[in-house]
Amino acid sequence: MTAPVGYIAATIPAEVVRASGTTLFHIAMQQFGDPLQWTAIADLNDMVDPWVTKQADILIPPVLPAGTPSGILGL
Repeated sequence: MTAPVGYIAATIPAEVVRASGTTLFHIAMQQFGDPLQWTAIADLNDMVDPWVTKQADILIPPVLPAGTPSGILGL
């Protein structure tokens, strides 16, 4: 997997959050104070669905991508 544009090189490890029964919106709000950053979390975890129904270890990017988040995956 290659790092998305705007991320620091992989020398900074991602934080891991264990979650279930929540959404990436909620996790992004907890981690960054901005639910629109869910797309950065989704990209890092190869996810397209913001719902986390089963217990999963979610990687949190150490640095957010540059620019204003749209909240829409792929934009």
